Amino acid sequence: MNDKSINNVFIRIISILLKMVLFIAIIFILIHMILGMYDIILKTTFSITGIESSLYSFVDIIVEDSLLAIVVFEIYESVLDFFAGKGKTITYILSAAISFTAREIILLIFTAHVFSRINFYEIISLSILVVSLSIAYYMIYKSESIDFKK
Repeated sequence: MNDKSINNVFIRIISILLKMVLFIAIIFILIHMILGMYDIILKTTFSITGIESSLYSFVDIIVEDSLLAIVVFEIYESVLDFFAGKGKTITYILSAAISFTAREIILLIFTAHVFSRINFYEIISLSILVVSLSIAYYMIYKSESIDFKK
């Protein structure tokens, strides 16, 4: 075996391992969501405030885990593109970073609704991060569409 074939085998093995880890992460996120909802159903007290609190917790778990699954799926897409040699992995990474930061903002708002307090500085700083990442994503997207060979 020559060096090039050894490198190709190594890259294939790493690619398979990363895909398996990310797939397992998505499965664990779904299991966490199901167990969290089951736990909330078991702990619900049958009063107005108990049911209202349980509904907020239920929605919080669904939103939190669904958004986390989306972030992991975007990272999975970037891994697929990276090992396929398509070269657009940075857009997937930026997209995952935007999704993750937006997820954190949404979770802060949910937490603020449940606990009746909000940290404006944290939300503003995360919003600035989303804007910065979006601008970087736009700039990369535009630079990929420009034909520099003219």
